[in-house]
Order: sequence, then structure tokens, then C-alpha cells
Amino acid sequence: MKRTMLILVVGLAAALMVLLLSATLRSGSGYAATPTPPAVPHYKCYEITGTAPAVSPVNLKTQFGLDARVVVSAPTRLCLAATKNGEGSLTVPDVECYQITGQPAGHSVNLVTQFGPQANVRVGSPNELCVPVARANWPAVPTAPEAAPHYECFDIPGTAPGVSVLLETQFGQEPGMLVGAPTRLCLPAVKNGEGKLSDSEPHVECFGITGPAAAPIPNLNLVTQFDVAPPLQENVVVGIPKELCVPALKEVLVGGIAEAPDADASSLGATTSGGSSGTTYAVIAGIAAGALMLGAGTWYARRRRRAHL
Repeated sequence: MKRTMLILVVGLAAALMVLLLSATLRSGSGYAATPTPPAVPHYKCYEITGTAPAVSPVNLKTQFGLDARVVVSAPTRLCLAATKNGEGSLTVPDVECYQITGQPAGHSVNLVTQFGPQANVRVGSPNELCVPVARANWPAVPTAPEAAPHYECFDIPGTAPGVSVLLETQFGQEPGMLVGAPTRLCLPAVKNGEGKLSDSEPHVECFGITGPAAAPIPNLNLVTQFDVAPPLQENVVVGIPKELCVPALKEVLVGGIAEAPDADASSLGATTSGGSSGTTYAVIAGIAAGALMLGAGTWYARRRRRAHL
């Protein structure tokens, strides 16, 4: 009897090990094969200051869920469309980022940017809401802003990729910008029903940057969807560049296993369609292997017992 129980326990342990191994192989390496993130958008983000807009709390919805009645505080960043080493576009809408607070997302994700993959990144609290902005050199009056994109940005940890890049905006080029550690992950968001939340909408990951003294940017007049009283932000002083935001692919981890990629198959290629299903097959295979081992252990125990009768 003891030998039978021992064999059953060993079989069960082997089954659990196989199951754990199948999950570990999937989660530890991030994507099964490193996909290529899209080329746009890129943003170069500058420090700005201002006053909190006179707006009611907003409802924000991302792939992480709904953040209800989020208080929008003062602006912190002006993010201009940029190119990095020639990649990107200067025609995508600029965004202005406002400080917000909220509860931690409670998710871990795998990320891929043009700087490489990052596995099992813990997503922290939301800290900024970025909305489309129209700008004009002061004292000219800007046109109305675009309707999208909107981003809700979350704190993330990470290590610096340690590369230098050439950045360009409509205000000129800046070579030799050193890319530092990641600072935030920005998800496409819907604000009070405005914005897009489809899987094809790009995410962006922002990294700190340092480099040579940048050419000064003229004072600007800015308009966002929040600028109703007063009608615009006048004579805004643009500070030093603080961040480079680049396109990112994201998959959410559930229990250490990738749930699903966030981009469509055309951007990820054939490996994406098998991403979450591959995980499922690995788990099923682990369970099946464990069941076979348990069955074999039981059969062996019965055979040994009959041999002693």
C-alpha cells in the first residue's frame, strides 16, 4: 500500500512539474517569437507647466478596465510627433499630458519595443492622461485639436536600453540623445466616450532621455478638449526634453501566462495567432502528460501487487 501511494504521489508531482514547466517556458521568455512593433507613433516629450483645467472628473476606459471619475490635474508634458533614427512620422497628432491619480493596474505584461523585449513587467498606478493638442507659436491662435488619440499612462519599472538616437521634431534635430530607463506605459484610452480602443490602436512606452542642450522652442499657444475656460493655454514656456515614447506591443500575463497579444495578426505575423493558443496547448499537454504518468503509476502498482499474491 505504501509503495502504491508513493508511486501515485510521484506521478502527481511529475504532472505538476510538467504543468509548471509549460507555463514557465511561455511566460519567462515573453512572446513565443519576438514580433515587430509598428513604426508610429513616436513622441518627444517636453516639460511644461500650467493650471488644472476646469473640468469635471472623467471616465477612462482601457484594456485594463474602467477608471471612473478621474480627476484631471495640471499639465506636465507636451509630447510632439517625432522620428527616431528616421523611424516614425511628424504628421501624427501631438498630445498634451495631464497629471492624474488612480489605483494600481494590478497587471504584469510582456512588452516589445524597437529597443527589444521586456518580460514580466509589473504595471503600477496611472499617472498621466494624454489628449490631442493643437499648437501655434505665440501669439497665433491654434486650430481645434484632433479627436484622437487618448492615452492613459501607468508607471512601470525597467532598465535603460543604453543606446543613443537621433531625434527629430518639427522644431529640428537633436543627435546623441541617450535613452534611459522606461518611465511609463501608455495605453489607448476612451475618455467620456471619445477615443479608440481597438486592438489595432498602438500602445507607447516612454523612456527617459538626456543629451546635449536642445535648441529652444518658441513659446506656444495650446488648445485641448479641456480648454473651455479659458479658451486656450497662452504663452506656454516649453522646457527641456524629458522622454522619448515609442510604439510598444503588449500582452497581459494571467498567473504568469500570456493572456493574449494586443495587436492584430497583420502586425505580429503568424506567431501572434498561436500566442495565446500555444499557451493553451502547452497547458493541455502538461495535464495530459501528467494523467499518463499517473495512469502508468497506478498500472505499475497494481501489477506489483498481483505479482506478490
